[in-house]
Amino acid sequence: MSRKILVIDDDRDLRDFLQQALSAAGFQVETVDRGAIGLQTLLLEKYDLALIDINMPEISGPNICRALRKHDNTKNLPVVMVTATFHSPEQISAAKNDYGVDDFLLKPFNGEDLQKLLERIFLPNKTAKDTTPEIQLLSDYTIPLQLQQLYREKATGLLHLIRGGAKKVIYIKEGYPVFARSNVLSECLGRMLVNEGVITQVDCDQSVEKSEESGRLQGTVLIEMGLLTPQEVQSALVRQVTEKLLSTFAWRDGTSQFVPAKDFKQNITRIKLTPAALIMQGINRYWPPKQLDEFLYPFNKTYLKQASNPQYRFQDIELNKRGAAIFKKCLGVETLEQILLQHPLAKREIQKILTALMISEMLERSAIPDPIATEELSGQAGPEIIDEKLRHKILDDYQRIMACDYFEALGLKRQCGSGDARKSYYRLAKEYHPDRFLGSGLSNEMSQKINEMFQYITQAYTVLSDSDSCGGYLDELVNGPKKSIDINQVIEAETSYQKGQALLQVRNFSAAAKAFQRAIKLSPDESEYMTFFAWSLFKSAPEKIPIQNQAMEVLLASREINPSFDLTHLYLAQVYQSQGQERQAEKSFEMAVQANPDCTEALRKLRLISLRREQEPQSRGLFSKFMKKKK
Repeated sequence: MSRKILVIDDDRDLRDFLQQALSAAGFQVETVDRGAIGLQTLLLEKYDLALIDINMPEISGPNICRALRKHDNTKNLPVVMVTATFHSPEQISAAKNDYGVDDFLLKPFNGEDLQKLLERIFLPNKTAKDTTPEIQLLSDYTIPLQLQQLYREKATGLLHLIRGGAKKVIYIKEGYPVFARSNVLSECLGRMLVNEGVITQVDCDQSVEKSEESGRLQGTVLIEMGLLTPQEVQSALVRQVTEKLLSTFAWRDGTSQFVPAKDFKQNITRIKLTPAALIMQGINRYWPPKQLDEFLYPFNKTYLKQASNPQYRFQDIELNKRGAAIFKKCLGVETLEQILLQHPLAKREIQKILTALMISEMLERSAIPDPIATEELSGQAGPEIIDEKLRHKILDDYQRIMACDYFEALGLKRQCGSGDARKSYYRLAKEYHPDRFLGSGLSNEMSQKINEMFQYITQAYTVLSDSDSCGGYLDELVNGPKKSIDINQVIEAETSYQKGQALLQVRNFSAAAKAFQRAIKLSPDESEYMTFFAWSLFKSAPEKIPIQNQAMEVLLASREINPSFDLTHLYLAQVYQSQGQERQAEKSFEMAVQANPDCTEALRKLRLISLRREQEPQSRGLFSKFMKKKK
């Protein structure tokens, strides 16, 4: 007899999707749209699993779960919360203790995510066995190939690398390497700065001693010693992390193990390089001629062509002028060997460029020449720096594109050829490729909109470039309901956010908090909304402990979503100070400076803390001397 599942969710589309997907997998599925009805149904009937939206009307998901745990017939029922808010391992553990949830299903999810959830619930032993991370032996080409594989899979987790006594951990976020840890002493911040001639060995030793005494970060100590500016420390930290990662390209032996995870520690110095750019830099710096020859030899007779998939073709690899010219020539009409013969004096440089382009899958290989030379497009635009103007542009583009049919999204007339679709698609794919916005400081919410637009125009091209599917789609537009995506919530959320900013400027904190709270309700994953709501709430009644605690909880959640927003750390530090938690406040001020070296308020607060600390030992010394005299 098949297992029975109850879905409790007020989102009709999500209920329909879960019912279809779970029924197709052989489960008996029932759905309800209200929390109270769902709880009553679970208490009266027998089920094998309950999937509950965490934010339900009448009674919330956690309260439903608490009620279930009080009854003998449901106290052991597996319960999964469906939520759009990421929960760290610590938060999941706390939730299990608080209201007894068994697992979380993070929105948006797909069929594969659902399958993994069901395996965790119903086949825990099998899941544990199947998901044991595999340990691989390193070879000459392992590191760049593995980085590209993780980018292709959009993986998140930790890549553990070991060679002899050296151990490194590469943090991967949705396919992008963002951070690296190392136990190699020469890669410590102080050692690196000494080797670069930025500070002396004496300076390094003194900063290490002060850091150990106070428990502060070495970068903060170097700033207080007047040796570096905040901007120079931030730049050095990025160089340090990048070098830890790039130096692994020189490893020819050892082991690697990738451990998947939903997320990891947020307070890290993140690099802003794409996997393709890291591969290019690593090969350029650490691959010797023999390694290049051995890698390229099997492909000498193959024809090289720019990738047909824009996700790979338009990656930001940071090519120099010669590299861009070489990439432009790869149209599928010349072999690798022929390209190299044209540049005898620059053979090694060209080898490195082609190797990086091939490993990053920006080039495709073929045994026969391409009869149609690929049209070359204009150069890529550089990434934009995130600001209010860019925020509005993304929202406007999102509103326009997602509300269009496929023809309108690509800017085409309904009577168009596949060539027209290709030209338009490649132009738009370059404009909205996620790599373009990597260094723009986008929040998760805004990045998701970029990804949705990129996927939507890709789907539009897939349909319109094929005559059969294009005809069927056109018929659906004419005779059936036109595609409609409701984005009113997105626009209304942004309007509430702007209203909150205006109220915050005039110090109407209570009204500002209400406006930001409305924005969060409409767009719950936008971290900036959360940060300004928490700050407005705190400023409305800074002396009230419940308000302090609520503001802190929201700020911590916002930090989990987007740790690169300096104001989140700054406001959290000031809440900590209001509660007398000076050490936590100091750490948050330091993180604000790491996120933005120009955060003057955080720097001012750190200087005040340092001045107070310098005065404290003197007071203790005088008191000690006084007590000795009395004896």
